[in-house]
Amino acid sequence: MAGTDTYTLKELAKLLAWNPAHCKVILKQLGADPAGQIDNETAAKVAEKVHRPWPPKAA
Repeated sequence: MAGTDTYTLKELAKLLAWNPAHCKVILKQLGADPAGQIDNETAAKVAEKVHRPWPPKAA
């Protein structure tokens, strides 16, 4: 996958087409800092929780 290996909360929510507030709650449950950079591994765990494919398909 080309591009970034880290994401902001807003970027992650957009990629997953999911509510940012819900993503924030899941990140906190995973012990990640929603205000910081989210790594690819954590992003994949969030995607799994909201039943979304990871990495997301290119539009």
